[in-house]
Amino acid sequence: MISFETQPDRRLLAEALRRTMRWALRLFTACGFILLLPAAVTLFLGDEPVVAVGWLVGAIIIWALPSLLVRSGVRASWKLYGIPIAWQFSAEGVRMDSALMVSLIRWEALESVEPIPGQLLLKVNRQQVIPVPIAGLTPADRDTLAGLLKGRDLLPADAAITV
Repeated sequence: MISFETQPDRRLLAEALRRTMRWALRLFTACGFILLLPAAVTLFLGDEPVVAVGWLVGAIIIWALPSLLVRSGVRASWKLYGIPIAWQFSAEGVRMDSALMVSLIRWEALESVEPIPGQLLLKVNRQQVIPVPIAGLTPADRDTLAGLLKGRDLLPADAAITV
């Protein structure tokens, strides 16, 4: 069993959300670039520069959406993740205990664990993850945790848990 407590960190939560929503965020970025094509065509071949400006404004708005989505997600999640959380990894599963909730995620509910710098993303499915900050763990504790997760086939054998 591995137990530790984490302190709230908006930056880590935002990074976890960015990682979880990366394909949707990339799609917004790509759509912004796609909107530049009609803007360029209208500007260079048409006689309506106002229409080109409209396309350009649309692209800028779409490029701003990823940042707004992440900020909104952090704000929505902060009530539960903005307080100290005690984590316990045991044979039963992963227990999350805070002043506002107690939760147990059984191992069978997890598809995989993705290590990103400073945290682990416990994946329930492709879009639903539980971010676990690990910055306070000692290297020995990180190795023990990695062994536990690899033993449950949740973490690839060559994956490392880094801070």
